Amino acid sequence: MTTKPEILDAGLAALRHGEPLTLDAVARRAGLTKPGVVHHFPTKAALAVAVVDRLVDRWIADLESRAGETSSTPQDRLRAYVDFALTADLDPSDLALLSDVRLCDRLVRQWTDRLHPWFGEELTSSPRGRAALHAVRLIADGAWFDRALGIVDLDEDERTRIIDVAHRLVDEAVAA
Repeated sequence: MTTKPEILDAGLAALRHGEPLTLDAVARRAGLTKPGVVHHFPTKAALAVAVVDRLVDRWIADLESRAGETSSTPQDRLRAYVDFALTADLDPSDLALLSDVRLCDRLVRQWTDRLHPWFGEELTSSPRGRAALHAVRLIADGAWFDRALGIVDLDEDERTRIIDVAHRLVDEAVAA
């Protein structure tokens, strides 16, 4: 019997391969009938919310492994987000929060509510330091988006240099 996590993984696989996140597409990927998916997720909206949660769970597990699960500081978490955005294996499924225009506001809220601690927003600094923290966030967000779409292909040296620049900006902002 196909489990809920397997159905959600089928949803991510559909997105990864350029398919829409529909009950039919997920059923095909999971080897189920549409009623088999509807048994677990009665609507497309319920499916989309659960798929985004599944993806965020994976992101958080990876981020925690990078930052240290229990003792991480806000700057450690922001650095982990930068590292993740520039080095993780990303694909179109990492943009699941954009999978349905009609649900976009809800999915974006869900995404940011859960990932908020990783974006450095709780760090305080001078106006110049805040600008540096925003720049770091934009570097990471841009890397995540571009890499998930396959737009940017950086070699390891370029990635390392960008990570170093972003980490330096975090350090400077925290010291300011």
